[in-house]
Amino acid sequence: MANDVNGDLCVWISTTVNNINAIQAAGRKEFGDTWRAKHSPEQVEWSKRMVQESSLGWKHGKILTKEQVGDIWYYNTHPEYEVPPFISGGGYPLVSESAKAVLEQYDLGETVFHALTLMDSAETRHSTPEPYFLLNVGNKRAMGNYEALGPEGDSRAHLNCRGGGIAYLPVSGKEDQLVVTPEAVSGPDIWLDPKVPSLLFLSDRLVAGLKAAGMEKGWALVRCAVGTL
Repeated sequence: MANDVNGDLCVWISTTVNNINAIQAAGRKEFGDTWRAKHSPEQVEWSKRMVQESSLGWKHGKILTKEQVGDIWYYNTHPEYEVPPFISGGGYPLVSESAKAVLEQYDLGETVFHALTLMDSAETRHSTPEPYFLLNVGNKRAMGNYEALGPEGDSRAHLNCRGGGIAYLPVSGKEDQLVVTPEAVSGPDIWLDPKVPSLLFLSDRLVAGLKAAGMEKGWALVRCAVGTL
């Protein structure tokens, strides 16, 4: 297979939601066992359905509904502590109001910011110094190079092929070894690939803007090359 990689072109990957060790204790209140213990079986089934719909939805570039997102989320920290501008709420990407202002200076395409109320689990106080939003990216582009990066059955591959090529799971810690096809560089500055869940792709210029504004903390950004393998 031809190998044509341009070392000058790059995209960036936010690896936070692909690293279970980086996920912080934030999540919608209706998704927790404490809430479910106080509600009817019908309400519990509803909350489980919302978990499934919202989790699969954002990873596939679908714009979530208010019912799927909710309002109050629990994040057990103190507002006087420094909170990263990007946090992973149980696997969901959450951004601060300050980070949102930077992102909105770029081409976000089909992206929606869902306003959240982050509180401690007792709901006695707000737990962040500024509002946070669920980052719901609706831009979808193919990362490509699937077969080269993740041949089925190869445990050493950077992508773990699932379902005969229906989906690929990126190996945590190896994201910088992925190579994105040139076609994926054109378009909005933030996107995802529904075949490779748990990764957010950002353009080089967007990452430069986040770094210039001091808003890169928490994203766990890694640089990856552009080319065809």
